Amino acid sequence: MPDVVWQQLAKDHPAPRDTRVRWVAVYLIMAWVVIGWSLRTTLTERTEEACQWLARRFPARWRPGQTYAGLMTATKRAGLDLFQDFWRHLRPKAVQRLGHAGTWYGWTVLAADGSRFDAPRTRANAKRLGRAGRDHTGPQWWVTWLVHLPTLLVWGWRQGPGNSSERRHLRDMIADLPLGTLLVADAGYVGFDLMKCLIEARVDFLIRCGSNVRLLVEGTYRRVERDGQHWRVYLWPKNRRGQPPLQLRLIVLKRGGKRVYLLTTVKEEARLARRMAGEIYQARWGVEVQFRSLKRILMHYRVLSKTPAAGAVELAAYVLALALLMLQAAVALGRQVVRLSVAAALRALRDAMESLRNRAWAPALEQRLRAALCDEYRRRGPKRSRYWPRKKTDHPPRPPKLQRLTRTEIARIAAIGNQFLTALG
Repeated sequence: MPDVVWQQLAKDHPAPRDTRVRWVAVYLIMAWVVIGWSLRTTLTERTEEACQWLARRFPARWRPGQTYAGLMTATKRAGLDLFQDFWRHLRPKAVQRLGHAGTWYGWTVLAADGSRFDAPRTRANAKRLGRAGRDHTGPQWWVTWLVHLPTLLVWGWRQGPGNSSERRHLRDMIADLPLGTLLVADAGYVGFDLMKCLIEARVDFLIRCGSNVRLLVEGTYRRVERDGQHWRVYLWPKNRRGQPPLQLRLIVLKRGGKRVYLLTTVKEEARLARRMAGEIYQARWGVEVQFRSLKRILMHYRVLSKTPAAGAVELAAYVLALALLMLQAAVALGRQVVRLSVAAALRALRDAMESLRNRAWAPALEQRLRAALCDEYRRRGPKRSRYWPRKKTDHPPRPPKLQRLTRTEIARIAAIGNQFLTALG
C-alpha cells in the first residue's frame, strides 16, 4: 500500500484532537477490511480478531479500541465517505501498477450491474429500507458497482435501500469514469436520460436493449436481422420529443438461434466490430461472478447490522474488502487475474493474517497468490446442483420494438439538427 494513499486519506479525515480517541482513519480501514475477510460468524468476534491483528501489525503504536460499539462510533464519526475516499485515492495507483493490462482494444472497459443483500428484519431496517420487489421479502440493501472487465477489479460502487434506482447510481458514478471508457451494461440500464448523460460526458457505451425500448429505424426489421446491425437508429420516446433524439448504432449478435440486441455510440466498425462487441459483452458475466464471490465465498450475502446506519457502514466495508482482495491478486498475477480463484486467494490472506496475529510462520503471501488459479480441466458434467427449488427462471429480454421513421419524424429530426447547427454558429 503506497504511503501517499494513507497521507491523502489522513488529510481528508484528520485524527481528532482528543488523544483518548485512538480509532484513526488508517485503523478504521484496516479493521473493517480484516472484518470483511474474517471467518467469524458475529461482528463482535470479527472485531476482536481485527483488533488483535492491528496490535500485532503496529506494536509500537497506541492500540485502538477493543469493542465493536467503539469501532462503529468512530466509523460513523468519520463518515460513510471514508471507504469511498480511500478507494478513490488508491485506484489511480492501482491503474499505474497494472499498466497495459488495464486496457482492452484501446478502451478501459467497465461493466455496470447491481444486486440486493438481505438485512435483519428489525423495525429500524423495515422502516428505513422497506421491502424491495417480491412478496414475503424482508429489508434489503442494493449495491450498484462498476467492474473493470480485463482484470475484474471493482472500480467504484454506490449503495442504498433495496428499491434504489441502479440507473441513478450509475449516473452518480459517471464523474469517476476515465477518458476512453467503454461502459457495458444489461437491458436494465436502457433509458433516454441515462444515455444522454453518458453521451454528454463523452462516454461510449455498449448496452443491451429489449422489448422495454422502442427504436426508430430507417430500414425494415428484416434488413436489420439480415445485416446483423444497423448504422443509425434513434431512441426518441414520445415524452422526450422536445429534445433531440439519440442517434445510436444497433448491433445484433446471433448465438445458437437466439438474438442479443446491443446499442452503442461507437458507429465506426473499425473501432467496434460485431465480433469485438460479442466478446466484450460475453465478458460481462464476470460482474455476476464477482457478486457471487462477495456473497458466497466471503459469505456476505446478508448484512448483520440491525440499524440502517450501521448496515450502510458494514456493506461498504464488505465491498472494499473484496476490492482489495482482487487488487492484491492482480498485483501478483497481472493479466492472469481473470483466472483467479477467489476462494484460494482468500485462504492465503486469512492464513497470512493468522500467522501475524499468532506470531507463527506462514509461506510467502505473493507466492500463494500466484498459485491461486482456477483449475483448467474439462468437466464432463455441469457444476450446478441437480435440484434447486428456489432457482429463478428469468427469461432473456425479448427483441426491441423497431418502428420505421415516418416522414413527419424525419422532418422534425432534420429541423432539430438545423437548429442545433444554427446555435453553434
